[in-house]
Amino acid sequence: MLLEYCIQDFLSYLEVERGSSPNTIEGYAVDLGLFLSFLKQNELPLSAEDITVQHLRQFLVYLKKERNNSPVTVKRKVSTLKSLYNFICRERVYGISNNPAIQLATIKTCRKLPQILSLEECRVFLAGIKQVSSFPERDYAMFILFLQSGCRLLELKSLRLSDLDLKEKTVRFLGKGNKERVVPLTGETCRALESYLNVRRPRVETDFLFISSAGKPVSKRGIQLIFRNLAVKTGIYRSGLSVHKLRHTCLTLLLKEGVDIRCLQEIAGHADISTTQVYTHVAGEDIRRQMEKHPLAAIESGTDSQLIKELPMKLYRVDIFK
Repeated sequence: MLLEYCIQDFLSYLEVERGSSPNTIEGYAVDLGLFLSFLKQNELPLSAEDITVQHLRQFLVYLKKERNNSPVTVKRKVSTLKSLYNFICRERVYGISNNPAIQLATIKTCRKLPQILSLEECRVFLAGIKQVSSFPERDYAMFILFLQSGCRLLELKSLRLSDLDLKEKTVRFLGKGNKERVVPLTGETCRALESYLNVRRPRVETDFLFISSAGKPVSKRGIQLIFRNLAVKTGIYRSGLSVHKLRHTCLTLLLKEGVDIRCLQEIAGHADISTTQVYTHVAGEDIRRQMEKHPLAAIESGTDSQLIKELPMKLYRVDIFK
């Protein structure tokens, strides 16, 4: 059977049976579409049963050498190929029992610590929004919600008016895998949202929470551009800073304040606690800096301390004649 038909079935399976989010399905579709294009351009087999592990490895070489993909990106595409072939072999309707992707080794990557804003930078950013934004009520509410709840960009973009319960001080997010979670809101975040709702255009055709000046839902790209513009104007922008770093910032600040890691996992909507544990390493860097203040940190190696100099010689002299 043509691989293209197998891919279509796989994407349908993700949507209908697995309940994967549109974002997740789009990511799989892009990766598999690239693989299919590679096979066509290089006149390689297009039937699923004729594709071998050598063809898959040729694709990985192409990603690295011609597309300059990072190890993290290549690792994701390997995972996509393995998921596709696991589906094909499991279904038993394509006449394929040999899984070529199973022979692919796991790509080694270095797990980088997430970049975050300091508490002072958060304060400067939020205070500055009110001074430099052309839609201050919306933007202040949007970004304090990011920083207080630690939500993902797609989760915030998808919020509806019905997801807010300001009386109970909660917000409901629809996360990865269509999993809902309810996150408590602080008093300041509730006040910011109330102020925004008071100026939000009452007669608009959408019930999306955050809208543009034209009354349309704000897009992912729109939120990214708004954040970059405000970050530059408030003086906190630096290379690599993105909206997603606000999520990292929130979770790290909560951990530093002593929030239990299991509670942090629930707030973040992480399926696996190992994902949450990366923030313990970020907090650990702060602990390391504090440890430098230890009174014994000033002792130089290779020199006798004053304490040892004052000890009687008989306490540490070895008498070889005994």
